[in-house]
Amino acid sequence: MRMYALLEERVENVKKIMVYESESGVYVFLYDTQEDKSCVADLWFETLDEAVDHCIQEFNVIQAQWLVINDPKEGEYHDIIH
Repeated sequence: MRMYALLEERVENVKKIMVYESESGVYVFLYDTQEDKSCVADLWFETLDEAVDHCIQEFNVIQAQWLVINDPKEGEYHDIIH
């Protein structure tokens, strides 16, 4: 499962975030642009709840901001929307 949010206000240099739930944990990708480009940093969490809570607390994301997208196909990058 992947979902992303465009931040209404930049937090430091972060303008967009993406949450990606994989078999090995949950990644939060951080972007310095709202364009579809590779992330500039990522964070790892054990659970989806921990990752979402972090996004709420650190980036002021609200539920209505999340856009759910398809998981990447095999061989595609996890942090880029295809």
